[in-house]
Amino acid sequence: MTENIVKPERPGGFSDFLPSDYLAREKMLKTIEKVFRSFGFDPIETPQIEFLKTLAGETSATGKNIFHIKSGKDDEPLAMPFDHTVPFARILAANPYNAKKRTGIRLPWRRMVVGPVFRSDTPQSGRYRQFYQFDADIAGTSSMMADAEIVAIMFLAMEALGVKRFKIRLNNRKILNGLAALVGITDRREARADDITKEMMRILDKLDKIGLDKVLAELQANPETTSHAAPALSDDAIIKIRAFLGLQGSNEEKLTRCQNVFKGVSVAEEGIGELEQIMEYIAGMGIPSEAVEIDFSIARGLDYYTGPVMETILPDAPEFGSVFSGGRYNNLVARFTGKELPATGASIGVDRLFAALSHLGAVDRSEQTVTEVMILRIAKDHDPDYLQMAGELREIGLNVEVCLIEDTTFKSQFNFAISRGMRFAIICGEDEFEKQTVQVKNLETRKQEEIQRDALADYFKSQ
Repeated sequence: MTENIVKPERPGGFSDFLPSDYLAREKMLKTIEKVFRSFGFDPIETPQIEFLKTLAGETSATGKNIFHIKSGKDDEPLAMPFDHTVPFARILAANPYNAKKRTGIRLPWRRMVVGPVFRSDTPQSGRYRQFYQFDADIAGTSSMMADAEIVAIMFLAMEALGVKRFKIRLNNRKILNGLAALVGITDRREARADDITKEMMRILDKLDKIGLDKVLAELQANPETTSHAAPALSDDAIIKIRAFLGLQGSNEEKLTRCQNVFKGVSVAEEGIGELEQIMEYIAGMGIPSEAVEIDFSIARGLDYYTGPVMETILPDAPEFGSVFSGGRYNNLVARFTGKELPATGASIGVDRLFAALSHLGAVDRSEQTVTEVMILRIAKDHDPDYLQMAGELREIGLNVEVCLIEDTTFKSQFNFAISRGMRFAIICGEDEFEKQTVQVKNLETRKQEEIQRDALADYFKSQ
């Protein structure tokens, strides 16, 4: 039979979660969910299989990272979602509100969703092909109050998780679009202004990784030796970008100085005004101003975000990057309806956040099992009684195991209960059955009590 043995290995880029990790992560997710629900975010679930055309369309560059599903020869091609946003857009487009029938989704709408997503990346350290994301989005409003609520749930989720030091960084893509106008980006023969602007944003987004001098050097690089869309900025444009990225001071001072830089650039002035509104709203929600930092270097989602962008970083674990990020994206359902729909939201990289919190020693893995009580089988011919005892305790809401190891000696079963991380062990041998009592051992405090058998359920209710 040895030739049929299969090596117990998993594909690269996928993870197993044993109980201690699963339960710790589950606790983290429930903590986040409680915060989201407190703001009225409704939970939804979407399938882990979508039509390929839904996820990628005909020309999307994301197609190369999509897991394709092999289906029948004449079936519509299928794939696995790479995020929760595209399925969210599909749901919105497929369920317009009908006022007469009172069916569909009435906007504005807050929704949350948690679950695995899939990307066909090359597996490497910190990059997975299946990973969890927890999203919260508000669709159907252009009000900056919605964006401020996203910032608020970022703050409150981190606080609820017990994270001591974190920073929420805030910017606006409109300011960065204004930067393109400020430095004079226009169409070139070999590249459109939009493509050059996107390349400039991509380079700016590398600021934390490679530093200011290397970023500025890339912004001046010759398109003949690099990308055809290289910005190839002039010395005068570099002076303006250096001044822009060097804006310092409090959040209010940064915004005031930014207004001076972009005076007369309408799109940037609009973005600055939106940031001022968000800061006013989050102050109204009691979010401390020091938790949120205006940072003009944040350049997320080159083809995606249309307004405010935000990300949460952990200063004590900078190598993990942003653990909770998002922004405004007003072209959410355009692919499905031909119309824009304003929306804003953010996503937690669950696996990244869990890894970062583990690195910081902020993950409690002491819970090894969901079972709270183990009943030891140390009296012969009393298995039906042990099963009855377990059933009574389950009826009052306890998670109970009857010990099933083959060695029924007290020592073996007691050690097994301890090794499994039980809170309580119930000991009922021949003497206890004769006296109609049981021994209850608290394995955390080591306290042991003898109680009447018919009072067992009431005893645990009092615990």
